Amino acid sequence: MDIHQIKDLLEKYRQGTCTEAESVLIEDWLSTIKNDRQTHFSDSFIDAQLSITKNRIDALIDVKPLINQKKYNGWLAVAASLLVLVSLSIIIRDIYLKKQPVNQLANRSGIEKYTINGWVHVQTKKGIRDHIKLPDGSFITLNASSALRYPVKFLNHKRPVYLDEGEALFDVAKDKLSPFTVYTTKFATTALGTAFNIRSYAKEHKVSISLIHGKIRVDDLHPASASKSSKILLPHQQIVLNKQSGQLIKNNFKDETPITSWKDGTLSFQDATMDEVVNSIENRFDVVIKNNSGRTNWSYTGVFKDEPLADVLKTVSLTEGITCTIIDKNNITFN
Repeated sequence: MDIHQIKDLLEKYRQGTCTEAESVLIEDWLSTIKNDRQTHFSDSFIDAQLSITKNRIDALIDVKPLINQKKYNGWLAVAASLLVLVSLSIIIRDIYLKKQPVNQLANRSGIEKYTINGWVHVQTKKGIRDHIKLPDGSFITLNASSALRYPVKFLNHKRPVYLDEGEALFDVAKDKLSPFTVYTTKFATTALGTAFNIRSYAKEHKVSISLIHGKIRVDDLHPASASKSSKILLPHQQIVLNKQSGQLIKNNFKDETPITSWKDGTLSFQDATMDEVVNSIENRFDVVIKNNSGRTNWSYTGVFKDEPLADVLKTVSLTEGITCTIIDKNNITFN
């Protein structure tokens, strides 16, 4: 079996025209694939890897004594099979992903959606939000520059969702027998039927979980002590983690606007830090801001609904006593 025959076999599998025996061979390899990242290889890379593998097998054949033609033919069969298996181990991931329903998910500009190993992955870019309906009827509003994943189907009375980056507002469908749990790198937030907001951006110094209505339990996945591992939140309560100091504070809030208004495209700040303000503006308008002013101890309060970027920057700069320079349409500096 030469390189072209191997590639023909892989193409047959991608198109679903393999024989049962050929499909079994490939599916056996699929079951060993653990990587859940989407990977693609160019044709030149595949050709190079196949050539290397074939040359190694040819070298092994050359050093084996030819006892008789029957044994030689048996070795060739084994070598050909080995070539198929080793080659498949290199490139089967790409073929497998092409077979997955990645392209069946409707993508919009600025939103990437794909399915791998039974999990739906959603990634939003700056300036873009997304609205997601889960299999159980729950709704998620995903903010800009955020990454989320959830199972194609919830099983075993569990509803896990992973907010890997960013901010999301969760409106959870009621199901007392199936807890709904959102995992971030720090917390696991569990609800039976409620609405809550989680903000967990890597570039910000705080993580916040705010309950709009219902009841949730927040479990610290890395607690300092067992007694501090869980907290119960009631409506209009939140916990805020300072990632620099490790301090975890539970408090109350009266106005939901600064917490949830982002879903409507509104920038609303209440005693916001510098990195919260900058990150929110970047995500809202798809820009990059560098703070060269030396002033980082902000406690900014303000609301912007339909104002253009220039007006937002001017207002923030005047309030914080700094100047703003727009280098180009995507790059801004505070001085």
